[in-house]
Amino acid sequence: METPITQGLLITLVGMGLVFLALLLMWLLMDVMVRIFSRSKQTSAPEEVQTEATPLETAEVLRERRRRAAVAAVSVALSLQPHQRARAPLSSYSSTPSPWQLADRLNRCAPTGQPHLRKARGTAQ
Repeated sequence: METPITQGLLITLVGMGLVFLALLLMWLLMDVMVRIFSRSKQTSAPEEVQTEATPLETAEVLRERRRRAAVAAVSVALSLQPHQRARAPLSSYSSTPSPWQLADRLNRCAPTGQPHLRKARGTAQ
């Protein structure tokens, strides 16, 4: 008779083995499908026809290349600049609390001016 520990380990090993076996089968199935469908697309691909570009198209292509070069130049220039950390102005840190902080502090104090203390468990209010 097996102990509960060995029985649990056996069930765990069988379960893990089935999971990895299923993963392996799925991987093989996907590999076979990729090989089958990639061959059929390669044989039926039409040949590319070379056409001459009109002067208007070449001007647009040249304009797009110049725009991309300008964007790249700006991004390189920004990356080469020394980094400056954003700092909050010193005037935003004042010594007087906000009205919300004052209201919270006043609500925490009892009418006698003593801070409100929690009552111990089991005591009546």
